[in-house]
Amino acid sequence: MARTLRVGVIGTGFGATVQIPTFRANRRAEVVAVASGQPGKARVVAGRFGVRHAFDDYRELTRTDLDLVSITAPPHLHKPMADAAIQAGRHVLCEKPMALTTREAEAMLEAAERTGVLHAIDHELRLNPNRRKARALIADGFLGRPRHALITAMNPSRYDPNRPWGWWFDESRGGGLLGAVGSHQIDLLRYWLGEIDMVTGTAEASIKERPLPDGHGRRAVTADDFASLVLRFRSGAVATVVLSVVTTHTLGPRVEVWGDEGLLWLDEAERLWGARLGKTPEELTEPETLALPPGLEYAPLWGLSFVRLADHLVAAILDGAPLAPLASFADGVAVQRVLDAVRQVSRSGWARIAS
Repeated sequence: MARTLRVGVIGTGFGATVQIPTFRANRRAEVVAVASGQPGKARVVAGRFGVRHAFDDYRELTRTDLDLVSITAPPHLHKPMADAAIQAGRHVLCEKPMALTTREAEAMLEAAERTGVLHAIDHELRLNPNRRKARALIADGFLGRPRHALITAMNPSRYDPNRPWGWWFDESRGGGLLGAVGSHQIDLLRYWLGEIDMVTGTAEASIKERPLPDGHGRRAVTADDFASLVLRFRSGAVATVVLSVVTTHTLGPRVEVWGDEGLLWLDEAERLWGARLGKTPEELTEPETLALPPGLEYAPLWGLSFVRLADHLVAAILDGAPLAPLASFADGVAVQRVLDAVRQVSRSGWARIAS
């Protein structure tokens, strides 16, 4: 393996905002190619960052001389893009949600394992210092036996009904809040509390249609902007996740985990608190030691967590370090099964109350 990790990034949204600046800031990585489905967009981004190769076709990027392909395109493209990268023998970092369905995700995992490439999902919350500390405290018995968890994240980012329709509002392309944010929270809870045994919940669109980008007409919204789910873990612990992007105000993100001997919680300011049975709560916040790299203008929780993910991924590929704690395609499959189950029960699991 080369001393410098050669990275190709597919996608010029999150890819250009976060991933390219992050990999460029790592002294052992180089972004050598970028691709975009919008004609000419890759060339603009490549010029901005000094990237050598720019493509309108992601297949050309996967055939470039590189080591890692990072996929940041909409979810309906994840499987064909991962297939192309894997067939070319490239390691793969894939955005969440991993795929449109569990069947697609399982096929991606099987292909990666058969080929022997390293595979990872961008669940960067696993790398956040406070969340890693919370996991260690749970494992060390700070809570005793975990019983309940609650994650609340409400904001008005899509409250405006005049926000134009785009792929995010299209379920057939993998849009919606459950996949975009719910996948992160499911992965985090599974990382903390172990395997999930059962799930129920709902995922719905509160705003039923949006104006088309060109201003001519409107289109139905088929992807959720609100999701609520309850997870039962094999350990017996139960977690509730409530998410919305159509509220009038922001509340959260807030994370609480309760056990029979204590509790831990992350408040809206990203401070970690804990209390043992009979004791006064105390702040346990892990100090932030990183700064956002040049050109990375993003919420620090997500941006800095991705910096840590990228640094770890570079070491895993170049040095043969363990992939953990990064999420693998196997973890992505586990999350995808929960997403599919929530969508299924949302359509069929309601019981009408007789009047």
